[in-house]
Amino acid sequence: MIKTIKFLDFCSGIGGGRIGLENLGMTCLGFSKIDKDAEKTYRDFFGKDER
Repeated sequence: MIKTIKFLDFCSGIGGGRIGLENLGMTCLGFSKIDKDAEKTYRDFFGKDER
């Protein structure tokens, strides 16, 4: 059985770190960002329904 590493994208910015981790086969469970402009960009990149 292959297990996938899951992560939370804290201090996510616009998601550059997430892209790198997903390219390594990891799965993002959610993100955290205070800056509303960066959050808008993040949601534009990864979907409006992101948690």
